[in-house]
Amino acid sequence: MKKVLVALVFLFTVQTAVQAQKKYNFETLKGSWRNSKGAGLDIVDSNTIYIVYGEQKRKVTDSRADFSKSPVWLDLAVKDSSQVITLKSLLLFVSDDLIQWQVFDSETRPAYFSMDRGDMFFLKRVSEMIN
Repeated sequence: MKKVLVALVFLFTVQTAVQAQKKYNFETLKGSWRNSKGAGLDIVDSNTIYIVYGEQKRKVTDSRADFSKSPVWLDLAVKDSSQVITLKSLLLFVSDDLIQWQVFDSETRPAYFSMDRGDMFFLKRVSEMIN
């Protein structure tokens, strides 16, 4: 009886993990995401992403995301003057309308969120795409 119960719990856990990985992708990330100060992301699709900070809106030149990881690994390349800077970040869906996003300015990114590295943002989905 114990073996059957353990097997059922294991199968439920694996199925839940697989569903969680499938649930979130660029399609579910589409939209405008803002923190209380107006900073955030505008995601039209996987090829059209903007980083918004104050009055500045920068188009991302290249993006890569690994939605199989939790938190999601998200790399965003932005052209700054004469060079391209790749921002390594972590993203976690807290709910369908709230994400936790941490951006690191170094070449390496930790596997999990870190309070002593990077900038942490909690972004809410806004009802309409902001232009």
